[in-house]
Amino acid sequence: MPFSPFSLPEDQSHPVSYALSCACDENWRALSDIVAKLAVEAARPIEQRISEADAAREIEIALSYIKNVAEIQTWIVYRKALPMEEAFQRAQRFRELGEDWVQEMLSGLQKLRQGRPATRRQSHIAAFEFMLLTKKNSLGQAVKRFCPCGNKHQRECQQNLKAGVHSLTKMLRKYAPELVEQYEALHPDRAKKRRQARAL
Repeated sequence: MPFSPFSLPEDQSHPVSYALSCACDENWRALSDIVAKLAVEAARPIEQRISEADAAREIEIALSYIKNVAEIQTWIVYRKALPMEEAFQRAQRFRELGEDWVQEMLSGLQKLRQGRPATRRQSHIAAFEFMLLTKKNSLGQAVKRFCPCGNKHQRECQQNLKAGVHSLTKMLRKYAPELVEQYEALHPDRAKKRRQARAL
């Protein structure tokens, strides 16, 4: 199931990247279907088009797919600002929705998000996949193998990697819950269990 607009790899030996690539592909295809449907509607005579309320609902659904694709991309794609020509070609696919959509998308494709790029997310994915292999692969071992600091690992290295894996886990609950279940079966959250026991 290749995700052709972004040329993401299909590699089942990396279950997180593969699952997120598939989720990205599914959301993109669903978005493309809505865009095609609205383009057909726009070509109909006014009296034969769907109601404005129905069109607004379709656009709302399309926006949710766009948000999903953008969220997943922050984990699996290192984004770079596109040259004018390439950005223009991508934006043209959505011309049927109107010039405002084209201009907004064109502007977005030529810019990067503000703030620090998520350069450590690949190490968080690698650590999660490493720990997914066996319960013997602990967080401590993952830090030694995947922490990007390049120094003697400090206590904060483990905290940072743990926070990154937690952030990834939270996102995977939405797009690949089976991987989270597998991970939690191998590495149960003891602190969470203690809190639950105290609450009883």
